Amino acid sequence: MKVVGLDLSLRATGIADWSGTRTIGSRLRGVERLSELEQVIVDACAGADLVVLENYAFSARSAHAHELGELGGVIRLGLWREQIHYVDVAPATLKKFSTGKGNADKGAMLAAAIRRFEYQGSDHNQADALMLREMGLAQLGGGTGIAYSDEAIAKVSWPEEARA
Repeated sequence: MKVVGLDLSLRATGIADWSGTRTIGSRLRGVERLSELEQVIVDACAGADLVVLENYAFSARSAHAHELGELGGVIRLGLWREQIHYVDVAPATLKKFSTGKGNADKGAMLAAAIRRFEYQGSDHNQADALMLREMGLAQLGGGTGIAYSDEAIAKVSWPEEARA
């Protein structure tokens, strides 16, 4: 199955798919930015059997929280319109899957992507997207054999299409 990991961001959305990792951004503002990002990101998910998204960080405080929420909404709507199955993974659950600790910082997450998944870059957004993709692949493949990762996988409400 083809799985895409998305770490949504207004400036640098990380995408990991079967061809590798990349970052997508926009210099536009407002609705124009949302429209451009929706088109590019949903197009990048074309052909995917499953998209694994990092869910909102509900406790985070940011001046751009509303805009990030809007981006998440338009991406989820776009995926739904294209009939691409997706699942949301809480940030703490992704961190637990990747490092064994639900409160891991960005450095630990990047180190885990390098160590566990042979990520060769330095972009935190791409690393998170890669780990989201790996989480989806592990779910489809029946787990990782690593206790803390499999515990994290079990916490996700996977769609019927992604049940191993």
